[in-house]
Amino acid sequence: MIDDGKIVALFASPERAPDEAFVARIERAVRAESRVAAARRTAWRRFAVECAASAAILAVFDLLWRLRPDELALAQLPFAPAAAAAVLVLGLWFAVEMRPAATGR
Repeated sequence: MIDDGKIVALFASPERAPDEAFVARIERAVRAESRVAAARRTAWRRFAVECAASAAILAVFDLLWRLRPDELALAQLPFAPAAAAAVLVLGLWFAVEMRPAATGR
């Protein structure tokens, strides 16, 4: 008959040192995930600020369109000149804003 000490010794896992490479990989993964999360928060914050600024620009141009003198015959145009100017300004702004993202900065 086999005693309990022998059974425990047979099925026990061998003692081994901690896997330093595994620990280092996990630490790098955690640091990378925290950097990605910080970058994601920054990107969403910047997106919200740019949306608010775009809405402000559109509101100003809409207000300018509504405050125009009535004798201007621009109401016959299919689009408001102020709206066209707003779209032009926003287009230029987005072109300038997106350029750093395209270069990797």
